Amino acid sequence: MDIITLLKGLLEELSEIEEKFYEEPKDLYSLELSVKDVFTQKAAEYVGMILTGADEMICSSKYRKSKYTIQRHDYRTLTTVVGDVVFNHTMYLEKETKSTHFLLDEMLQLDSHERFSEGAETELLREAVKSSYAKAAKILPTESEVSKTTVMNKVHQIADEIPLEEREERKKCEYLYIEADEDHISEQGETDSEGDGMLGKLAYLYESKKKIGKNKRELVNTFYQSGIYEGPEKNKRFWEQMEEYIEKTYDMDYLKTVYVIGDGGGWIRSAENHIVYSKLCMDKYHVAKYINSAANQMLDEKDIARERIYTCIYKHRKKGLEEVFDEMLCSANNQKPVEDAKNYLLNNWSALMRTYHDKNLYGSSTEGHVSNVLSARMSSRPMAWSKRGADRMCKLRCYVENHGEEKIIDLVRYSREKRNLKRSGKEIVMPEEKKIRMNISERYEKGKSYIESIQAAIPGYTARKQISIRHQLNFI
Repeated sequence: MDIITLLKGLLEELSEIEEKFYEEPKDLYSLELSVKDVFTQKAAEYVGMILTGADEMICSSKYRKSKYTIQRHDYRTLTTVVGDVVFNHTMYLEKETKSTHFLLDEMLQLDSHERFSEGAETELLREAVKSSYAKAAKILPTESEVSKTTVMNKVHQIADEIPLEEREERKKCEYLYIEADEDHISEQGETDSEGDGMLGKLAYLYESKKKIGKNKRELVNTFYQSGIYEGPEKNKRFWEQMEEYIEKTYDMDYLKTVYVIGDGGGWIRSAENHIVYSKLCMDKYHVAKYINSAANQMLDEKDIARERIYTCIYKHRKKGLEEVFDEMLCSANNQKPVEDAKNYLLNNWSALMRTYHDKNLYGSSTEGHVSNVLSARMSSRPMAWSKRGADRMCKLRCYVENHGEEKIIDLVRYSREKRNLKRSGKEIVMPEEKKIRMNISERYEKGKSYIESIQAAIPGYTARKQISIRHQLNFI
């Protein structure tokens, strides 16, 4: 099939749709669906035509003939953002090593068992990051079955660590802020009585908070990081990654302090061991919870108790605070909340003083961020996760927060290249260092396909395509 035949077929089908509309002009809905379907179908045919053309050009390439012999011609079906695409791909035998290759697949970086194009996988992840696997499975215009398990596998295949981009000119900030908290995620195979599930750890760094309303502030230049980091070594890696981001983004000679704000949990406190210039601070939300819980045990005198506690905090009276709690323990309705508050505040005294007296600090917003970034997808609905699935979804949601949905394609490409490296041992190509490759989905999305199809008829354009094919074969 050539472009003229395809366009002729498109015009014929559109004419039939138009005639049907005039027979029943009230049925606008059918008109919309019919036009959408025919364009989607022709788009899939066109992508298949381009891929088949590329395969034919590889076959006729002098470079190919010098290194590979044709073994057989096959068909391959690929699910894409425009539907199921069928195209020719030829198997070759490398003369020197006697190994077999599908050169077109290798040029497109398609694994032999891969069903989805980069664009299609991107769409699956784009939907999965917002809703359920079941909804994501229905997002593509394909006749083949896409199951929830298929979507889950795509999430599981996301790379464990994403390379951080190093800025040419590092930013100058005297103070940085990291707020950290966790989301409690149910683990598959566990009931509430069997375990506490998993902790989805979340930390986000920002430079400052700017006022955007009467009682609302917005974080400036945020960077989010999350995942299931269990055990001391993985927790260490969590903070090392945050430190790597700081070093690649900011001028370390100019930086004075990195404030780490959290509830005082062990995994958050360990940030001081890995983040340069870091100082631990307490999250006022959790401080207030402990104080209110303790004060409520004093019944009619709860307001007085609360005021005495805060007075000691504002006046730097650690010994006085200890005495207040000891008095409360003598008459508390329930001693445990009082004892918990006493230990919590006194054991975190330095961080507590910094929180209430350092003028460079802002109020924290960890609860809201955990809710928006993690809980909305991970724990607000009745669901259970595998550790790998929870870890990758936490990472994916942070990736979207950092880069936007439109950059998921870069994550898909990097993850595929990393898997290819593991399988073949070839050197991995980082997203920002990629050589120019034929990328059908990009050309489709940017709306250039029609222009290029017209150019295909211009003498010299075919020669440029041949040069491109030869160029790509050099990378295989």
